[in-house]
Amino acid sequence: MKKIKLSMKNVPNHVIVAISAWISKIIIALIQVINVRVLLDYLDEDKYAVYVIAYSLIGWFNLAEFGVGISLQNFISESQARKESYEKYIVAALQIVVVLFAATLLITIFISSPIQNIIFRKFSYILEIQSINITLVVGIITLTSCFLSIVFKVYYALHKGYIANLIPAISIVISMIIIVSINIYSQKQGNILFVLLVFTVPQLVLVLFSFIKVFKNYFSRLLEFNISVLKDLIVRAAKFHGTIMVSLAYVQTDYLVISQTLSVNEIVEYNIFMRVFLFFSYAYMSFLAAFWPVSSEMYMNKQFKELKNKIKKHLAYVSLFMVLGTACIMIFSKFIIKTLAPGQNIVPTICFMLLIGIYILAKAWQDTFAMFLQSINVLKIFWIYMPLQVIINLLLQYFLSKIYGVNGIVLGLIISTVCVSVWVLFMKVSKVLEEIGINE
Repeated sequence: MKKIKLSMKNVPNHVIVAISAWISKIIIALIQVINVRVLLDYLDEDKYAVYVIAYSLIGWFNLAEFGVGISLQNFISESQARKESYEKYIVAALQIVVVLFAATLLITIFISSPIQNIIFRKFSYILEIQSINITLVVGIITLTSCFLSIVFKVYYALHKGYIANLIPAISIVISMIIIVSINIYSQKQGNILFVLLVFTVPQLVLVLFSFIKVFKNYFSRLLEFNISVLKDLIVRAAKFHGTIMVSLAYVQTDYLVISQTLSVNEIVEYNIFMRVFLFFSYAYMSFLAAFWPVSSEMYMNKQFKELKNKIKKHLAYVSLFMVLGTACIMIFSKFIIKTLAPGQNIVPTICFMLLIGIYILAKAWQDTFAMFLQSINVLKIFWIYMPLQVIINLLLQYFLSKIYGVNGIVLGLIISTVCVSVWVLFMKVSKVLEEIGINE
């Protein structure tokens, strides 16, 4: 027993966080994949397509956080590296969050109806779309959860990211139990809004408890304004927000485009295989999230050579991981369809699966470079290239999907990722390493 405890102490904290993230992401990814089967049974194919598009709106509403969480995480990491108190940053973040929540909630109330009319115009024949403002409901829940979730960044900065990883896993298990139970015992026709609530409210409740636990000692200091700290946090948050905003716009573009250009059957096919492939991407992103504060602290402590070696190893390992993952999915593609969407007329081509595999690999390289640069607060480069990438991605996806269908969506993702972000970020990372004198 003592040997086990001793060996656990020798494991780096970020590795423990990464392992917890992998376990969490495996649970989440598996349930999301299983959900395809459950929700296709509970909803019909048309309603499932609406659910997929509506759920994708969550990413857009998460923009309201304004980069406060990431900025706070970096300030906490830097304060710990300097052996200083970070409480002033937590108070400032809490003050900013209160103001942002009130403002974005008001904006959401006004813009939700026009957005719903545009996005779901192809599905106007569904009664639920005509009678319920789904966009507003998703917006209110997501905004609340989004601002409360800055507590996750505090956990990561304190190397307690395993708590942040545990909450989404528990919430989605609860959601799955609810929807499976309803699917078994209810004879009523599937309701889109109910499903959206089932997969958003449990996490909101759990995050609320965590937020209160971490921030409760600071609520009494809400009116104690430190202008200098507020300014520092807002300026850095604004820089992060620009990158987050454009990044999410890039990531979420595909579902906006497919809602306008693809058939219901193609939307279902795209969603199934993108979710399966993202299982591998989520695993790696979890590791990067855990490594982020470590990267910040290593850079602050001038451990440049060790940091560079770790980045190179990450790229090598993730490349092998993604190649093997793509091969497995291609081999078991028929089993995946038979298991997740029996009775649906879905026949994925080798080209389609190979294209998604290439995109997931390119995205992994992009995420690695981006994590390193953001962890050391090198943000200007994102403002320069990302708007261009979003425009290129949107245009490519729209026009290529008109010609090549679902393959065109993935082609647009690959071209805009490889030819813009991966290349630009690689050059910037190389320049940073050269400037600190360790580029070989």
